[in-house]
Amino acid sequence: MQTSTVMDEVQAHRDELIAALPMMEHPVVQARIKGDFSLDQLSALELQHYYEAKYFSTFVLNAIKKCDEDREAWKWMVENYADEASGDDDHAGLILDLLDALGVPPERAAAVEPTPGLVAWHQILEGVTTGGTFLEAMAPFYLENTYPPVANALNRAYRDVYHLDPHAIRTYRIHDEHDPIHGGRAYQIVARHLTRQPDLLPKFKRAVTACYNAYIFSFDGYWQAATGRREFWGGVQPLV
Repeated sequence: MQTSTVMDEVQAHRDELIAALPMMEHPVVQARIKGDFSLDQLSALELQHYYEAKYFSTFVLNAIKKCDEDREAWKWMVENYADEASGDDDHAGLILDLLDALGVPPERAAAVEPTPGLVAWHQILEGVTTGGTFLEAMAPFYLENTYPPVANALNRAYRDVYHLDPHAIRTYRIHDEHDPIHGGRAYQIVARHLTRQPDLLPKFKRAVTACYNAYIFSFDGYWQAATGRREFWGGVQPLV
């Protein structure tokens, strides 16, 4: 199977998921863009965001462990891990800066318990990145470039609607910058592996479905934290 044919099918599947569950239309995104949440509600959901960032780098490590002899993939994923977990702009640290601007002490962040949505997100990504092939473990990172439009919109909302310090909200600017790079690398890795093993296409598509739903569950978890309601968003189209 030609690379273009395989990846066209994968991309079409991803587009179906996005059409059914568009991140930008999730209520927790729209509420922030419109300024409907209080600062206390922002604090509650950003605590869940901190939980998410704290553990996301472990999923990158899980994928690195599965790279086998793909040295190029290994190097790219190590660079991704460095972006996520090291330096002055490690992703969990960025959210601690945002929480500090919201008046939330780091001890509260360290003690945060995940909402049901974040529990689902964590369990799905842990399972996908540890329980299958390296190709399947790449599914969360293949999807990273679906998030930048949301990050860009939230950066504007936190700056212009909530009037938070631009330095404190740079987590959203960093995601807007890094995630297209990470997603582009993941695309190349996936294309290379699917060209060699096209029989893995059904498994990879299932992994993509699971991981995209996991990302939506994390947004549900933010909503649950902000509203105190155990709700899960149904999207705008039937399940695919």
